[in-house]
Amino acid sequence: MAMNKQTKPESPIVWQPRNAAEACTLKQQLGEDGVFVAGGTLLRTWWEAGTARMPGHLIDVSGISSMHKPIALAFSSDDRQICQIGAVALLSEVRNDSHISTYYSLLATAMKNIAAPSIRNLATLGGNVLSRVGDALPALLVYEAMLLWHDGQGAFEQPLAEWLLEAQANHAWKNRLLLAIILPPVDLAEQEGNSRLDVYHKVGRREVFTPSIATVAISAVVSAERHIVDVRLAVGGGQTMPRRLELTELLLKGSKLDHSLLQSCYTSVLEHFHPAGDVFASVSYRQKTAANLIVSELWKAMQLKS
Repeated sequence: MAMNKQTKPESPIVWQPRNAAEACTLKQQLGEDGVFVAGGTLLRTWWEAGTARMPGHLIDVSGISSMHKPIALAFSSDDRQICQIGAVALLSEVRNDSHISTYYSLLATAMKNIAAPSIRNLATLGGNVLSRVGDALPALLVYEAMLLWHDGQGAFEQPLAEWLLEAQANHAWKNRLLLAIILPPVDLAEQEGNSRLDVYHKVGRREVFTPSIATVAISAVVSAERHIVDVRLAVGGGQTMPRRLELTELLLKGSKLDHSLLQSCYTSVLEHFHPAGDVFASVSYRQKTAANLIVSELWKAMQLKS
């Protein structure tokens, strides 16, 4: 591994491990004073704002060969095609990939709504995920994404939704290295009369340059008779950790789209979405924004089936 000592005393020491195991060993040795970094755009924002302490050591993982391929296709144990996105893949690379645009359009849309183009050419998908409030997370949650980690001993997979819950109470994950994000296969084929509803919305105070008030991802299948065959909803926004609205999904799945169901859905979102408020938007405002976004899209789908 190579070490690059900065000239300024207050600047961190930069380490360049050759592989994932070496990176994890470094992290274990350095403890809280060592931080994994690739693009570093969000970390710099936190340091400048004073919301995070600049560490004494940066572990630069951008040169690890196993993380070089940004987007690769593979096959699962049941011979279904999956998509693996390297954690150091740039947001712009993910947005412009034809396979992502075709099969995971919500993720491509999310990439378009994160920061400015200059930032998307530096920022990584892994960094957006590890922030735990990144705008990519609602899209990844509805696709039921998996995370591929390395803990120094070997690689293992973990559901994204499981990690988000775990990360709230246990910071042991910070000693692991995120290698990739794995997207399960998506079946775009539609049975006769069925239609897909795939929508991603980010509502912010000034478009892409500020934290969102609410971020919503919807993936659903609606039958010709207006029954909701399948549905996944995920919401986030601001400093709120995104999550699936599983109880609202249960309410919708199998039900017929009508005005009564839309009202029940609106109430359910208000009840089960618990965002963090701030000086820019209250809890109630964020809840109502998310509920309105979801219900309006379901209403549009209902009108198309009328």
